[in-house]
Amino acid sequence: MSRFKLRNMREDDIEIIYKNLHLDFVNKYFKNNKEKKKIHDNHSEWYKTHISSFDYLIYIFEDEEANFVAMTSYEILEDTAKINIYLNKDYRNKGYSQEILSESIDKFLNDNKNIKTLKACILEENLASKKIFENLSFIYDKKEICRDELEYLIYKKTIII
Repeated sequence: MSRFKLRNMREDDIEIIYKNLHLDFVNKYFKNNKEKKKIHDNHSEWYKTHISSFDYLIYIFEDEEANFVAMTSYEILEDTAKINIYLNKDYRNKGYSQEILSESIDKFLNDNKNIKTLKACILEENLASKKIFENLSFIYDKKEICRDELEYLIYKKTIII
């Protein structure tokens, strides 16, 4: 049993996710308040669209006081799902990522029996993510340029039924 509560994302999580996962990045790279507002608005619209989509599934993890711990997301592409994990910076380097990812994968696959492959896109310098996914039986497949025009290492896991 996990130390964290797992649930589907709701619309009222959008601001919590922005504050915990995106705000530092936005403040670091964007100084103009008009740009910041545009990014915030785009963030909100993206999540509103995706939490009601059949092609996405987003889970939220909370601690016993209902504090945001992590988010995992799945983009469903027929029988493949692209998986992401985002950990609140206050919970990093504590050994939680693998537990969260494992629990998330179990729930996702239990609810989506048609999925045959999970795919993770990891930046080459993200050694922690590579290790976590490898520990969960993901295997390096290839390098690929993704939508954001960055090159990622693609790790895959074949689901055996």
